[in-house]
Amino acid sequence: VDEILNGEDGTDIKCGVVGGIGCSWPLAQSEQRVLQPTAQAQSQLGCPIIIHPGRQSDSPFQFIHTLQEAGADASKTVVSHLDRTIFDTKKLLEFADLGCYLEYDLFGTEFLHHHFRPEINIPSDNDRITRIHMLVDEGYEDRILIAHDVHTKNSLIKYGGHGYSHILKNIVPKMLIRGISRDKIDKMLLANPKQWLTFK
Repeated sequence: VDEILNGEDGTDIKCGVVGGIGCSWPLAQSEQRVLQPTAQAQSQLGCPIIIHPGRQSDSPFQFIHTLQEAGADASKTVVSHLDRTIFDTKKLLEFADLGCYLEYDLFGTEFLHHHFRPEINIPSDNDRITRIHMLVDEGYEDRILIAHDVHTKNSLIKYGGHGYSHILKNIVPKMLIRGISRDKIDKMLLANPKQWLTFK
């Protein structure tokens, strides 16, 4: 709370987001101990939270319930990496009903073998767009965020990756072709992040 209200490490630079909080599956006791004060801080300040889920499809449910039980507001919470976590449509819609933000943030990441879960198929960008289109059709456009997880050198254009412009240059035009309207895309890119990042 002090880092949000007064600044971090003796500076006047204030934190605007709590996270990303890494969670495993099943949730470890140490992670539960982190989630509880996170929920309390959010309840007190109305600040946004972002969670990095474990790689099993039940993981997002577990930590959202843990946060809610400790007083957090799911509507101010982002669950990242859903594109590699929940594959079943029925389960995804059930999770969407919990009211948190659904982040598809691995655009540009496509590979054959998932080191941590070799039994799953990592979706392609086309698969991500299809899943997002389904969520939009189901009425969840106010809850969707999109991003690319540029975190390694080979993600940069200089080293053969898609770079930071991938969503605007490649994904947005493809979304338009696939029938996602401009106003829905603008919600994902502009309105939803603004709403999430605004303290209540």
